[in-house]
Amino acid sequence: MASNKVSMFEKISFGSGDLGCTIIWNVVGMFLTIYYTDDVKISAAAVAAIMLSVRIFDGFSDLVMGYVLDRTNSKLGKARPWILWSSPFMAIFLVLCFAVPDFLGETMKVIYAFLTYFFLTVVVYTACNLSYCALTSFVTDDLQERAGMNSIRFVMTGIGSIVLGYVTPVAAKAFGSYVIICIVYGAVAFALLLLCFFVCKERVKPQPRRPEDKVSAKESLRVLSKNTFFYYLVAFFVLDFANAGITGASGMYLSRYIIQDDAFFGHLTFASVLPQVIACFMFPWIMQWFRGKWNTIIFGYVLYVIGYGMCYLFVGTDMVVGSTAFYILLIGSGIKGIGWGIHLVAMFAMIADVAEYGEWKAGRRLEGATYSVSSFGFKIGLGMGGAVVGAVLSMVNYDASLKVQPQETLEAILTINFTIPLIVSVIGLVISITNNLDKVYPTIMKELMVRRAEEARKFSHEEMDRPHLDKLADNEAK
Repeated sequence: MASNKVSMFEKISFGSGDLGCTIIWNVVGMFLTIYYTDDVKISAAAVAAIMLSVRIFDGFSDLVMGYVLDRTNSKLGKARPWILWSSPFMAIFLVLCFAVPDFLGETMKVIYAFLTYFFLTVVVYTACNLSYCALTSFVTDDLQERAGMNSIRFVMTGIGSIVLGYVTPVAAKAFGSYVIICIVYGAVAFALLLLCFFVCKERVKPQPRRPEDKVSAKESLRVLSKNTFFYYLVAFFVLDFANAGITGASGMYLSRYIIQDDAFFGHLTFASVLPQVIACFMFPWIMQWFRGKWNTIIFGYVLYVIGYGMCYLFVGTDMVVGSTAFYILLIGSGIKGIGWGIHLVAMFAMIADVAEYGEWKAGRRLEGATYSVSSFGFKIGLGMGGAVVGAVLSMVNYDASLKVQPQETLEAILTINFTIPLIVSVIGLVISITNNLDKVYPTIMKELMVRRAEEARKFSHEEMDRPHLDKLADNEAK
């Protein structure tokens, strides 16, 4: 087991990979919707259609990439080469997404937005982020080490999110566009992903398999269909990242039209993300307190309901800076931020546990296919979130040319920010209390250790006997 211990420098380097992905995706999640509607002047309905249609393709791309990852065997490993190959293109397409040419007509702007967003998310981000998520199980099989890696990773991404929340609105206003700041973000993200690639090592080797044991797409689906907790994890990812997509994409509308100050978005991000960072850092102790990852998931949903519920009850369209509602908004954001931090670490750390449950249940460990749940749920959820923002704004005939929005639009912005996320959180809480992987996981791991040892011995004996059998076959031929 000593060989699977991970140094602090490697944990930080692993976290740098997620920070690189976070820079790319948070800029997209926080600012692309309002860039499309307010800067490019694409209609809210068209934005909703772009977000939703791309996510439909995205769901399939995750399944394909999971299958490809399971079949990847290179000198660089299984996951690391995809991080290396995809990261430069991810930086390039980030810039292209925020560089819609002014001279294009409305239809061509929609087509351009769709294509650049499609290639960023469906192609290059899928390849990079899915491989990065799978890397956890290849770096170590020690559960405490995995939890520690994920804690550091989300602390780093939380700090990055705070910086993005403060810097991006100010920089975009100063430069007159998002292009220059996106060039900087793309370069930094690429450098961080390279650090992750060069420092992190794949120590955990896949279970020995003979040529006849190669996994087909049909077999992958069969294994996943027997993994009950795979479906639960899909639900958690979709619901959580739908909330993240909704609140992330709508936060700038709240700042611009309710608070009437774009720079407030940084304070709103800080109020939510700082508690998230603390929760990520404290996760190993929180997990021990609640005796398992699943129990912490339930606790996180309770915090979601409290945080969003406070904002739903007390924040109105007449809120002003310094009022009671203003401070309730910040406190509620902090409470749901704690829940989000707990969920981030718990869900990503639990993917490996779910993969092991699938191995125990169906006899195969499908790292890539199981890890596709993170990227699949992540992007489907965020896409749904972006689509919800566009759809609701379209329903109230949102007009970006108005500096002061009508009451109906202001109420719609509050609905997007608080009412819909509250409903989603209640649904997640109900789902989470219907099952619990923590109760069966210790027994599963004991049985898997015995099974793996037997498989290794069997494979070793077959390899030792192979030269002897080949010699007999040669003699028979002569």
